[in-house]
Amino acid sequence: MLSEFSAIEGRSPGYWKLVAGLGGLVLMGAGSFLYVEHYGHAVTGMNNQIVWGLPHVFAISLLVMASGALNMGSMSTVFAVKQFEPFGRFSAFLSIALLIGGLAVLMLDLGRPDAMLLPMVYMNFRSMFTWNVFLYTGFMALCLLYLWTMFEYKQYKKFVGTAAFGWRLVLTTGTGSIFGVIQGREVFGSAITAPTFVAVSLTSGTALGILLLVYTYRMTRRELDDRLVFGMRNAMIFFLVLVAYLLVVEKFTRFYDPASYAVETWILTGPWAWLYWLGVWGAGVLIPFGLLFNRNIGNTVSGVMMASGYVVVGAFCFVAHTLLAGQSYPFDLFPGYTITSAFQDGVAGSYMPTLSELLLGLGGVGISGLIYVFGIRFFRMLPQKGEVPQGWELPWNP
Repeated sequence: MLSEFSAIEGRSPGYWKLVAGLGGLVLMGAGSFLYVEHYGHAVTGMNNQIVWGLPHVFAISLLVMASGALNMGSMSTVFAVKQFEPFGRFSAFLSIALLIGGLAVLMLDLGRPDAMLLPMVYMNFRSMFTWNVFLYTGFMALCLLYLWTMFEYKQYKKFVGTAAFGWRLVLTTGTGSIFGVIQGREVFGSAITAPTFVAVSLTSGTALGILLLVYTYRMTRRELDDRLVFGMRNAMIFFLVLVAYLLVVEKFTRFYDPASYAVETWILTGPWAWLYWLGVWGAGVLIPFGLLFNRNIGNTVSGVMMASGYVVVGAFCFVAHTLLAGQSYPFDLFPGYTITSAFQDGVAGSYMPTLSELLLGLGGVGISGLIYVFGIRFFRMLPQKGEVPQGWELPWNP
């Protein structure tokens, strides 16, 4: 079943055009970083109330997808789903590429990347940011080890792969907990936020894996059995159901508490409501469901790719809505106390991202993309031919 692994040739004009395009994104991101560093964050759309802007949306989206990109490797190593075993290397390597891109944006957005060392020197174990330092570096180390065991020392692959699977769940829980444990902002502070981040990482990581896998095989003119794509589609459908379930449960629990009526009404009808309804529910859940359950579209590779694209957009919107709507709601600095000031009391925050923020975020995408395209050119990440195990059939079709 396992075909020979091989690196791609990477000599075609199309390959070098792709490298040039991704390199251009990295250069624009670097230029944006220098611009913000020189003139300060005043040139961005961020302000005293919206301190996490578009670069953070890109960064966290990449980190969430990095966790989910390990799905194919985890399903084969931990759950013995043999048809995905040939893509374990691809899966672990994609996780590393996305993680590096996301962390790069986070560090560069600080304006002073050297300040990133401060949380590592002055640990505050009551802060999720301190814990995330360990979670991100630990995940990176485990993915590298996992990848190594797939190339050599295969006898340790199951052990390391299982550890990476457990770590990725903790990692995404930690990312979601950045917002879930915050009590000072009324939109945040929900126990369901972290599991929802885990579910979104499962859907978006699987979707991005499908897109890159099919695109890579098509561009390199390698054979990929359609049943493999449909198998990943079925997994994505179940992950989408989980996302929809958690979104509904969160709103149910929030509306059950009369104290949350005002904030939840504002979330569903306020200035960022379009991002929730069109982005999170529309692009992230309902349109993919509609495409995948349409027999004429959902049972074609192109249809699955189209749905996957919407899922990735929906995950980006989910992160954007969590950050931007969460910070825009009028900030109650001292809950339970009546304190007034002349500065933005009861005022919803406003935010308009600038071009420099967009370019900085796209720079992170470019870094991840370059790592991926160079990785599959210099290392044997993908099997020459994507085949299903002999005798394996797709269990069901939508």
